[in-house]
Amino acid sequence: MVPFGLLAGFAGGREVRITELDETGFCFRIRKKDSANIASEELKVCFYDIENSGYRELEISEYDIQRCDAADTDLQEFYVKYKVNVKEKEYAKAVQRLLYQYNRYIHLKLEEDDSTLAESMTGYPGERDVVKCRSLEEQMKIWQEELKTGPERERKTLLEAGLGRESRSLLKNAPVELALEIDCPELYQAYLRSSLTDFSEIFAEKSMGICSSLIRNRQVPDRLYIGNQFCHLLFPGKELLFQMLEKAAAEQVQITLVFSYIREYMLDQVQALLEEIDHWCEHRQICIEAVVNDWGMADLVKNGTRNVTPSLGSLLNKRKKDPRISFKKGDQRLFEKNNLNAGFYRDYLKEEFGIERFEWESCGYGQDFPVGKNSLHIPLYQTNTSQYCPLRAVSLNGERGAQKLAKSCPHYCAEHVFLYPEHLHMVGRYNSLFGIDMEVLKDSKLLERCAKKGVDRVVISASHTGEGYAFPLML
Repeated sequence: MVPFGLLAGFAGGREVRITELDETGFCFRIRKKDSANIASEELKVCFYDIENSGYRELEISEYDIQRCDAADTDLQEFYVKYKVNVKEKEYAKAVQRLLYQYNRYIHLKLEEDDSTLAESMTGYPGERDVVKCRSLEEQMKIWQEELKTGPERERKTLLEAGLGRESRSLLKNAPVELALEIDCPELYQAYLRSSLTDFSEIFAEKSMGICSSLIRNRQVPDRLYIGNQFCHLLFPGKELLFQMLEKAAAEQVQITLVFSYIREYMLDQVQALLEEIDHWCEHRQICIEAVVNDWGMADLVKNGTRNVTPSLGSLLNKRKKDPRISFKKGDQRLFEKNNLNAGFYRDYLKEEFGIERFEWESCGYGQDFPVGKNSLHIPLYQTNTSQYCPLRAVSLNGERGAQKLAKSCPHYCAEHVFLYPEHLHMVGRYNSLFGIDMEVLKDSKLLERCAKKGVDRVVISASHTGEGYAFPLML
């Protein structure tokens, strides 16, 4: 019962399914049409080494093989089963090592908590998994100090590193747009009450590290992202939305509307709203963008509007993101690419939905940005999203597991967040978990390198305040 990912077998270059394993040999099955001359084929077994995070390939040269599927008469027309008796000592040692590592993992999984398991397997600092802060403000003070002093490594302060000069050079001399993300009622109202210059200063005060300098050096943004990628209840109401659109148009700032997934009951409402937005754009002879995080929404924008250009949102632009990813063993360069690095997929998105821009998040490791238009969101990156909001469940019912689909909400997230151990640099906001990329906040050269790799827009998200719920680590 060893998981498939820990063990793989090959016969004559074709992968076979290993069904039984011990120190004397193994059984495998193969498609019937591939079983001819199997006795003379070269056999190879690949054992996953958990400690070194890689496979060890072992060619089997001394063995006896015989067919053993007599009991599976009903399935013989589909596959053939063989038993291999291996005579090599190296094979027995490899099996012992695999079973020892896997048995140790099972015991840790059953007997210890997640922190101890991670500490034993990867060196993760499980002893630091204690929530010490009582509010997000308190936690953010710790993070701000970390940005200044860099306790994990020797660093110059941001000022000594020439942050202001580098950020000015990056956004003034490179063709990089600066956008601010307005994603909650608090910011919607703050934008309507303020001039664009004053709102930029308000936003800078809510931002961390390099983000504050980028905003202040640019003074006003080139673009506003209005809406929320992750919660379907945080998109502004129609009246409020058009007030912001009118204000942005008057201030001659570019507009990107941000939509989350679209629930079934919302389809007619969203379709009607898109039609009104399209008429508004046509009347003013402008075009706006719409970030889509749902394939149905992408189809609505493509076929139902003429003045709205879709962009692929973070929920559809999938990649592995986790604050603990630096502790993961193995070659982390494999995270740098995803399906958008395939040209045929980008061609499909363009032809099928008219999508040529992609929304990315700075998430703690280098990324290979594809050819095209790339927007980079800093410093927050989403790791988990639940349509059945856990924050609402705790606020309403006092229990995180008592989640139900909400069609309306008083926005508990305006006052409350989930807190996690500060060393993880993460926070639970509304219906999602977010990590904070501290590296991009410390070093403006990272943004400069991203600009050279194809990023033509930087989108800054504000760090919101809240009372905070101090819950145990739950990822």
